[in-house]
Amino acid sequence: MSRKGGKLRLATYMCPSHPVELYELLMSYLEESLDCEATLMYESRAGGGPLQDRVDPFTDNSIDIAFMTSSALVKLLDSKNQFVELLPVAAVFKHPQNKDNSPGYYSDVIIHIDGNFLDLRGCRWAYSDDESLSGSTIVLKTLRQLGENATFFGNAIKSGSHLASVQMVLQKQAEAAAVDSNTLAYNKVHLQDRGKDLFVLESLGPLPPYPIVVNSRLPGELKNKLSTALLKLTDTRLWGERISKFGITGFKKNNIDEYEQVRDLKEAVQNVGLGIRYY
Repeated sequence: MSRKGGKLRLATYMCPSHPVELYELLMSYLEESLDCEATLMYESRAGGGPLQDRVDPFTDNSIDIAFMTSSALVKLLDSKNQFVELLPVAAVFKHPQNKDNSPGYYSDVIIHIDGNFLDLRGCRWAYSDDESLSGSTIVLKTLRQLGENATFFGNAIKSGSHLASVQMVLQKQAEAAAVDSNTLAYNKVHLQDRGKDLFVLESLGPLPPYPIVVNSRLPGELKNKLSTALLKLTDTRLWGERISKFGITGFKKNNIDEYEQVRDLKEAVQNVGLGIRYY
């Protein structure tokens, strides 16, 4: 692959919960590291992965590498999609509970007042979507462990994204929510009064790393170069400083076994949803 030849086609399904600027930065870094041209597709309608009512871009060979949620990856794997392959690398994000610098992330339960999880009984609860591991699934699993179910919350409001859930709590349209910890960390500086009225009541997790998925048609040599490049991203001060603005301290090796946790969590809350009420 060269600047005169092939192009690297990237896609992100992590926006708007994650800033698109993060993936633009990764695109620029890979262009420089691999000496190639790259393009970035930004898809915000799909809840973390390819749209369900269309042929996915791996099957029709329209992308080479994608950033998506772990739930979206597991769906693609379970559909026996032969063109989907995990790149064995994942980002490490800063979080108070991430003491060993692991590539996972957390679900931060945010409120407007201090208290504990059981104090949220009967509250207006905001969640991004039913498929979200950090916004919905881990919450339902926690409720079950406490001997509760979805009726614990007085009203569950589907916000559409983690960032929208943050805004709903900040504006008192909801009293609490569980959001992607990195969405909260990055956007706090952009919120009214830097989000000083938001409190993290509890952090649930860790959850599996955000997967980086590649098209299995890519040459093995290119896949190795992609992995190596990302693992070395913070070796230079310039790129290290740039990526640290998004809460990333580096990249570490990742493997497909990490995503068994997704299946375990989904199975634990099977046929239950925050939008479902039982009487």
